[in-house]
Amino acid sequence: MAIVAWPSFLVASVATMVCFAFIDPVLVGNDDYPPPAFSTRMTGYAVGFFFFWLVSSLSSLLTLYLVRTAHAEPPETEENADGGVRSTE
Repeated sequence: MAIVAWPSFLVASVATMVCFAFIDPVLVGNDDYPPPAFSTRMTGYAVGFFFFWLVSSLSSLLTLYLVRTAHAEPPETEENADGGVRSTE
């Protein structure tokens, strides 16, 4: 679990810093009907962080799944002088 949680936490931290360096969560919520999650800056930052953490966790989980379900490569073989096949392991 830590293989997925720790890297995704770090990626979410950096993504939150980069995103909210350019976007103010209070200004995002200044539409005609602002979402209650963006009523204050801190709740906007928290919602953004958990969104980025969820996305990066899904990415890490998919990577872990693909690595663990990869097919093993067959061992390399060499031909002997008499024409037989011998494994190099």
